[in-house]
Amino acid sequence: MTLTLSKTTAPLALAGMLVLTLAACGGGGGGAASNASVPPAPAATSFPVQQGLAYAFTHGLQSTLTVSGSTTNGSTTYPLTGTLTYTLGAVVNAAFNGAAVQQATETLSGTISGNGTTTPLTTSSQLYVNAQYTPVGSYEAGAYCVANSTAAYPASATAGQTGDLASFSCYTDSTRRTLTSTQKITYVTTAGSDGNSLDFQMLSNVFDAANKSLGSTGTTYTISAAGIPKLTRIQLTETVGGISFTIDAK
Repeated sequence: MTLTLSKTTAPLALAGMLVLTLAACGGGGGGAASNASVPPAPAATSFPVQQGLAYAFTHGLQSTLTVSGSTTNGSTTYPLTGTLTYTLGAVVNAAFNGAAVQQATETLSGTISGNGTTTPLTTSSQLYVNAQYTPVGSYEAGAYCVANSTAAYPASATAGQTGDLASFSCYTDSTRRTLTSTQKITYVTTAGSDGNSLDFQMLSNVFDAANKSLGSTGTTYTISAAGIPKLTRIQLTETVGGISFTIDAK
């Protein structure tokens, strides 16, 4: 059996991808008799967003994470382990909802083990963005999601920021006759663990047509001083067929 995660809780996260570009800091040379140590370069405090968008969507991205978590069926809970690989392909020109856009394929694949059973896990979808790499929609079989509103991404981000990014309505197909769910995406930034990087977390909360919570996803990117973004964590909660899953991949 393959566990297929719904698109509404897969990470629509690449629209918030960041890249850090910093000028190299040259070292100074003192006299031979000097014992004074050179002070470290100051940690970066502001990380540009828009430069990262172009890099992520034109170069693609892949990251493999180690999974921990749990699943609950009725009164029984048991732990989960495994691996998860996230892949983003480079964008190509496309059309979506009657407009010219760019399209990138994003996939999640891996295996989850629990209670003596190992299960393949997979999801694949098309992510649509505009010329500024802002998400305008996504599609997989049974889930045609269209942005209702999209906020401008910050030109730069510092630790401690929060904000709204987008809201989506998801339908069974492109006719948009049957609403199945809604989705709201926000972000929060924190300082990276090395003192000179930024953790940018995309938070996606999903609700059914009656506004009942279906699950959520948190996707974190760590931006290094070398200017390279890396997906470092995916946190997922979802209920499938009455069975609840909590996955923390990092």
